Amino acid sequence: MDIEDRIARRQRTGDRNRLVLDEDQLSPVWHPEEPIGRGPFIERLLDHFDPVFDGRAPPNAYLHGPGGAGKSAVTIALASQLSESLSPPSDAVFTTTRGGSVPGVSFVYVDLRAADSAFEFSHAVLNALVAESVPRRGVGTDELRERLERRVRGAGPVVVVADHVGEPETVDVGTVADRLDDIDGTFAWLAVGRSDPDTAGVPGSADRLDVKPYSRAALTDILATRADAGLGQGTLTHSVIRRVAEWAEGDAGVALSALLGAVETAGEADRSIRPADVDAGMSAVPWPCVPLGRVLALPRNRVRTLARLVKLAPEDRAPVGECAERIAERVDLTTSTVERFLYELAEAGIVERVRVTASGGPGRPPSRVDPRFPTLAFRRLARRRIDEEPA
Repeated sequence: MDIEDRIARRQRTGDRNRLVLDEDQLSPVWHPEEPIGRGPFIERLLDHFDPVFDGRAPPNAYLHGPGGAGKSAVTIALASQLSESLSPPSDAVFTTTRGGSVPGVSFVYVDLRAADSAFEFSHAVLNALVAESVPRRGVGTDELRERLERRVRGAGPVVVVADHVGEPETVDVGTVADRLDDIDGTFAWLAVGRSDPDTAGVPGSADRLDVKPYSRAALTDILATRADAGLGQGTLTHSVIRRVAEWAEGDAGVALSALLGAVETAGEADRSIRPADVDAGMSAVPWPCVPLGRVLALPRNRVRTLARLVKLAPEDRAPVGECAERIAERVDLTTSTVERFLYELAEAGIVERVRVTASGGPGRPPSRVDPRFPTLAFRRLARRRIDEEPA
């Protein structure tokens, strides 16, 4: 936020009395156009992408690092800026015999949480390369691939940034590479994930890039900047922000989830944020936790199921069958469907089945369903997701 933005912010009527000015700034699933505190990392990525400035494809690569280290924030921003600077016009047609300047390099960012299947993957790449919207109905995967091949034939290289590889709901690095190899064109890929390259199935010819967690000072700066932009003036003191940054151990997603959880607690009480709200926000983040971006990318009915789950008291989340029944009473799903969802979510690690020790009866002790994601922040973000998405 520059000086002009800060002055304009204070001039807006009512800002001094509002708790939240811009909720996106506090959301762990939203990324700013200009990432904070990652200058050296951006330079390393630009070194890797250096061939694109001569119209050539960079080497394939796998970028890995822990959660909340800014991988998505940096790669989204960098792909967007490079696309704007280097890509040819979306309606340009290149042929192998066309004279003139060298065709530009196109950059495409694909979030595999939203485009994991072969159809969705091809659709996302093609949709980013053409001006008109690509239909989802009435076309198959093979036809999409043919359209994509026609679009890139004779054009410059296309660099695909495939984010969130190797998660339980997404494909691995090898599948991304295979899908692009199957398309007749010049493609390069940058796969982004958390797993170590030795266990992620990275092809031996691909470069390996890594990123470390944020330092405490860098994370404090990120939280202070986003809180300053997202909350009313003077809502959080620097000492509170510094305490959250220290607690989060370099994970920006965890830190922002705690702050958004504090906002949710204070908002429900219709008052400003107090230290106890920040404590509640941190307590609502399990450790380790599933990132909220992964949870919110689930199908709508699963998000609705989880939204009801987090409202239940711990004693009402056991046993699984009765928990499912309580959730089904508040959503238009059958108990058996909800129970199946809970078992599948437990298998994926999004919730955890915890054995209840004091069952008091014969037989196998029942299980309680515990969320493995930041519950207060999820509750706030899930309301928007459910309200905005058609049934």
